[in-house]
Amino acid sequence: MARSWTRATCCAALASFARGVAACGDSSTKGQASQPEDFVAQASDFACLQNWVRVRNMRVTNKLGHLDAAVKFAQDLPEGQQFPIGTIVQLFPGEAMVKRGPAFDPDNHNWEYFELDVSQSGTTIRKRGRDEIVNMFGGQCFGCHVAAKPFDFICEEDHGCVKLPVSGAQIAALQDVDPRCKK
Repeated sequence: MARSWTRATCCAALASFARGVAACGDSSTKGQASQPEDFVAQASDFACLQNWVRVRNMRVTNKLGHLDAAVKFAQDLPEGQQFPIGTIVQLFPGEAMVKRGPAFDPDNHNWEYFELDVSQSGTTIRKRGRDEIVNMFGGQCFGCHVAAKPFDFICEEDHGCVKLPVSGAQIAALQDVDPRCKK
């Protein structure tokens, strides 16, 4: 079966390979600072929200093994600090924020925003980026989240972002009917 290689797939494979080489302890790199990690999300990284940790209205996971740190950060949202790389934050099944590596988009604390198509068979990435990503209510994701820059761009109820036209109970109800979740 032929495998389809996109630019994102190739970049993810190369990043994974580079992490593997660094983990092997190549003597030529001993004593040198390791390269900062990055995380390039693939459609398979977005799964049933009910399986992710819920912190208030957010669903949080971390695909690089930093789940405890990501959850602790989400619980506290310490001003002036940032989520660990590899963190995915979602309110709704069709939208996401992914924390990338330090060179991705420093002005945006390296968040990448996603529009997703979700179904029982899984997730498809419709669009990814920053300024071009629009939420289900018609607002530009980055344009709203920038108000919460001191809180690593996490809006919540009191971080300066435009209030969403849905309640916490409605957000939970949308998470509960995520079609990717097994019944």
